[in-house]
Amino acid sequence: MKADQQRSAFFIFILMIYLLLSILTATLIFIIFKLAVPYKANLLKLITINYVAALMLGLFSNASGISMASAFTSSWIGMALLIGFLFIVMFYFFGLSTREAGMAVTSVAGKMSVSVPIVYSIIWYSEPVGFLKIAGLILALSALFLTVYKPIRSTPNKLAYLLPIVIFAGSGITDSLVKHTQYHYLRNSDPLLFSTFVFFFALIIGIGYIFFTRKQVSLRLTPFELIGGTILGFANFASLYFFILALNCGKIDSSIVFGINNVGIVLLSALSGTLFFKEQLITLNFAGIGLALLAILILMFA
Repeated sequence: MKADQQRSAFFIFILMIYLLLSILTATLIFIIFKLAVPYKANLLKLITINYVAALMLGLFSNASGISMASAFTSSWIGMALLIGFLFIVMFYFFGLSTREAGMAVTSVAGKMSVSVPIVYSIIWYSEPVGFLKIAGLILALSALFLTVYKPIRSTPNKLAYLLPIVIFAGSGITDSLVKHTQYHYLRNSDPLLFSTFVFFFALIIGIGYIFFTRKQVSLRLTPFELIGGTILGFANFASLYFFILALNCGKIDSSIVFGINNVGIVLLSALSGTLFFKEQLITLNFAGIGLALLAILILMFA
């Protein structure tokens, strides 16, 4: 019995390491996008270099012994294509929503979408629901809203109402598809190879888009677009890879993993913005950070 408890504690410790790495690398993505503004980087080129770097990392890290050619016959190849398509499409909608509805509304919509895969995991996979889990998830969602909330003075047009809904639904569906793929195809497979193909398909779609819009976008790269895009690709790949590893641990319900991961990203992003970019937080934001810490503690012991 004691050996089983020690083994269980060890696996939970490893899971938390995976989650921490996923949260750190996901936060790095926000930092790169934040730096893109003063360096006047083109978002489309930055995203494309990101997918090149993510794909190269996946290729060089492939230690599974499975060839790229044979992976095309894997059961998850269709899901990799679909998720890769959604990845780059959601990048586009995030940018459009930020312009039309503002960063505050877009951030709320994106992070509140965590409720979709959480509910999906509870309903579809019949994960147990107790009082602590419900309380932790409610606190987590409340913390997400409070942490990213900023007063909104006006809404310019109808897109300001529609795009956040698209962000909420699209991000939630994408995360749910990652969970679906992990549960049905990756528990006894190679998540590294899957992550590689997700970014491979996203890159192909991105290159195709640049080809058809080449008259509007210069092919010349600035130093930041090259270096920042490369770092972005490493962070993007690592955040997905470590998150799938956390889901594969299986010692904590995936609904809780989703909750801790998203709350952790918002919490660390808010703190990074305050410390490194001098972003001002209102009282509600500080309340959200405190609530996020409480939610994480509750979910860890749920």
